[in-house]
Amino acid sequence: MLADVRLAIRTLRRQPAFTVTALLTLALGIGANTAIFSVVYGVLLRPLPYPQPEELVRIYEEHPGGSSPLGMNWISDITVNAWRPGMRTLSHLAGYSSYVETVGRTEPERWQSGVVSPALFPMLRVAPAAGRFFEESDAKEGAADVALLGYQTWRDRYAARPDAIGQALWVDGKPYQIIGVTPAGFSFPNPDIKFYRPYIIPTFVPAGGSRIRVFQAMARLADGVSPGQASAEGTAAARSVTRPPVASMMFGKGGPVEVHVVGFVDQLTSQIRPALLVLAVGVGFVLLIACANVANLFLSRGVARQRELAVRAALGAGRARLVRHLLAESLVLSGFGGVLGVALAWLLIRLLPSVAPASLPRLTDIHLDGVTLLFAVVVAFTTGMLSGTLPALRGARAGLMDAMLDGDRRATGSSAGRLRSGLLVAEAALAVMLLVGASLLARSFVALTRVDGGFDASNVLTGQILLPPSATPETANSTMALDILSRLETLPGVQAVGAGNMAPLAPTSAIRMVTLPERDAAGEKIIARAIGWTVTPGYAEALGLRLKSGRFLNAADIDAATQAVLVNEEFVRLYWPDGKPVVGRQYDAVFSEKGLTEVVGVVANTLKDGYDKQPEPELYAPVRRMRPSMSRGMYVAIRTGRDPLTLVPDIRRVVLDVEPRAAFEGLGLLSAKVSGSVAAPRFSAAVLGAFAALALLLAAIGLYGVLSYGVSQRLRELGIRAAMGASRSELVGLVLREGLAVVSLGLALGLGAAAALSRYTQSLLFGVTPLDAWSYVAAPAVLLLVALAACAIPARRAASVDPAEALRCE
Repeated sequence: MLADVRLAIRTLRRQPAFTVTALLTLALGIGANTAIFSVVYGVLLRPLPYPQPEELVRIYEEHPGGSSPLGMNWISDITVNAWRPGMRTLSHLAGYSSYVETVGRTEPERWQSGVVSPALFPMLRVAPAAGRFFEESDAKEGAADVALLGYQTWRDRYAARPDAIGQALWVDGKPYQIIGVTPAGFSFPNPDIKFYRPYIIPTFVPAGGSRIRVFQAMARLADGVSPGQASAEGTAAARSVTRPPVASMMFGKGGPVEVHVVGFVDQLTSQIRPALLVLAVGVGFVLLIACANVANLFLSRGVARQRELAVRAALGAGRARLVRHLLAESLVLSGFGGVLGVALAWLLIRLLPSVAPASLPRLTDIHLDGVTLLFAVVVAFTTGMLSGTLPALRGARAGLMDAMLDGDRRATGSSAGRLRSGLLVAEAALAVMLLVGASLLARSFVALTRVDGGFDASNVLTGQILLPPSATPETANSTMALDILSRLETLPGVQAVGAGNMAPLAPTSAIRMVTLPERDAAGEKIIARAIGWTVTPGYAEALGLRLKSGRFLNAADIDAATQAVLVNEEFVRLYWPDGKPVVGRQYDAVFSEKGLTEVVGVVANTLKDGYDKQPEPELYAPVRRMRPSMSRGMYVAIRTGRDPLTLVPDIRRVVLDVEPRAAFEGLGLLSAKVSGSVAAPRFSAAVLGAFAALALLLAAIGLYGVLSYGVSQRLRELGIRAAMGASRSELVGLVLREGLAVVSLGLALGLGAAAALSRYTQSLLFGVTPLDAWSYVAAPAVLLLVALAACAIPARRAASVDPAEALRCE
């Protein structure tokens, strides 16, 4: 075998054009597949770094049929408190969340915190690097404030000193005693967590059911328990207690509550899994096209080597010996192609963090490791076998008499020619399937960007201004916040300024329930649920909300006897479908102590949680004295008449002049946040589009190579045709018909396969059906144009054949 490898290397070195073309083709296919596999393995398949990770599950609840505005999978304290006393199917249950908080006293910084139940650490079976973890007593109402440092924070900020234990960590103006340090490498629920606080799950439902707390939760299954058994137990416990009306505000009115228990990684990656699987299939198609191309190169080269192989056979080389020699060439090529492919995959993985969407989970788990390298080795070997087996078997059949025949008879009507055509059909079919998929994703992305979000994001800055706690937060912070807004209004170029408790595309939401005087079909007053915006006058103008009727809120509304509010079109559609005028309707006050609320305007629906979401009913109420939570962390919107980014230094100066300890979170262009909200579909469309372009290029190269080789082998036939009176156009048409016939057959097969598999892309599409006619027309049209271009050069060469030169050998 070593002798075969040495001979293969010498043979390949004598044909550099063939070798370089095959190497690059294989390197692209193997590299792209290795890179995508590393992403799929790191995100979907890599086990969590904890003992028995298969036992870790996410738990959440829903009311089937109900419309929840939460946007995530949550569980309520009602369900957890009903389940925990008789819990048998779970060994541990822990709630968790993450926040961005202000840390420090004199020079505050924004740190991401993990708020977790004490049960989290024993559930994950980890030990502290120093100190101790939380105990159940730390998560009780009225317990002392304690915190854990992340291991990296302990090293970076405290030089890993043991005396950090016991020191105070100031969080939002409150001292938390540091009691321990998490182990090295611990990064739950994400790698950006710098410290942890205990999560307090209320052990009671407030009187009257006026409050409900929802949170994310995970658990560890008890030995021998399946997720289905745990789900049944949790559902039974949740249904055993009366759920207050406020629960329908969070989860929507639907059927009886259901508790779901799913694998933690499965739940974590549920949104991205369909896209990754589609990309994995797409890059697999690219590899198959690369194999077909290389096989075609070997077949074409094998025809030219038939005399050599026939002589070897005549001198005593058996068929098995010839097959082994030819396979050695293919495997040597795939081996070197695999090395180049791994280098390409390494480069692509290095670039991934800069181009991947922020929503891609487990990004730090994506890297080249032993599993990925083993995959690359298997792919390289398989590629070598796929691309080399058929050419090797056919080449080993060479007979001495056949080898001495003319090139024309060897090139036309031979089994090698039919095999090459069959491979081109497969390439065309795979290429058109990728083109259809890329077209569907591209059209879906374009449709998403054309969605009306309900606001004008041009020349708008949004972000949070965070003020430190005040001894009298009800007055001091509110006054300070309003003072900042009034100063921002005076900056040159500012057209409108406002503040609110939320902002478009920000991870914050507030839900309100409103009792309307209208009656439903049963004669009861309508209880309306809405996203509750609390805003200062000017916020709607700064965001560029579109007024449909009435007017915006103004300063006079703050002191008016009746509370003024705006509602959106979805609120009107759901709760006032009677067609009567909306502006001027009154009902009980919502946000204040005033007796009546009056609708003064209707605005367009605002898709605050993303352009792919459905609109929710919304209420906008003016605020004069901000609540502590809003004044300490108010979202601001600033509309300008010039480049908003040039105002950022002035905005920071104004805020810090009022409060030097203020901090900023997410201050940036609203248009950039809109662009970031569609990063995931843009990434999927771009990657699959790149694969489709690569497949198209490989198919074109394969078609061009086969036709060019065919023309070179048919010079005598073409010369005879020309001598017998065939025109240049007839010779061109002959070659074009042969090439386009192969491509057309591949198109038909590829379009049929794409239609059959289209249902698997449904979850990735927005505003486009899986059988979108435009995509199924555009994809074959592009492939036909590329095929025409690939056929053009061989066709022109055929038309330029000189009959005398072609027949000189006769």
